[in-house]
Amino acid sequence: MEKNIYAISYKMRRELYHKIFSVAGIVLLFFVLVSLFMTFIIFPVANKSDSMSPDIPAGSYEFVSPLLKNPERGDVILLQNYKDGKMSPVKRILRTISLFVTVHKWQPFEENPVSGTRPVLRRVVGLPGDTIYIDRYVVFIKPAGQNHFLTEFELTNSRYNAKILVPPALWDSDLGARASISQIKLADDEYFVLGDDRLSSADSRIWGPVKHSSILGKALVLYFPFNKFSFL
Repeated sequence: MEKNIYAISYKMRRELYHKIFSVAGIVLLFFVLVSLFMTFIIFPVANKSDSMSPDIPAGSYEFVSPLLKNPERGDVILLQNYKDGKMSPVKRILRTISLFVTVHKWQPFEENPVSGTRPVLRRVVGLPGDTIYIDRYVVFIKPAGQNHFLTEFELTNSRYNAKILVPPALWDSDLGARASISQIKLADDEYFVLGDDRLSSADSRIWGPVKHSSILGKALVLYFPFNKFSFL
């Protein structure tokens, strides 16, 4: 009798352990698949800067796809900061898991935002081969092969809002973010990027054109806060 009870008890324990390990395996597989998807297909980004306001405010969250690294004019891209080194795939996977589990409350391997080393969101204004100049915050572009300059809004199909100041006549254009720059021509692997807040954003007016290799992906959706949800 005792042997039968022991056999039944042992069998029940085995079944319980099997269920526990099965559930744990499914949960682990789920997190691995989600992490791989959110590392190599699409991943979340926390925007902590006002540089892309008003359309992309500070404190918002966006989904970025690393598969889309050939942006069109007007696209919002995640840009490896000019002072930064690329995050390794292992660190990115671990960071993605922590973001998913903690609902963006803990972000390991995050660089100090004061030091200017965080990847940043910026809007693509100039494409390879373009000639660009800025006059009192208005961007003029002559696309490759064209003879005339047009403003950025005349050339793009994207709809966005740029915060632009019309400065007084005696305004010093070197104060704050540069209001004017002389003509520059972009090389075959260069892009000219700007923040939507043209008054205070650090962008190609300061860094110069950015290389294609600096692009980490294209921002697709602003998903939080929910009342600001929009496709970018």
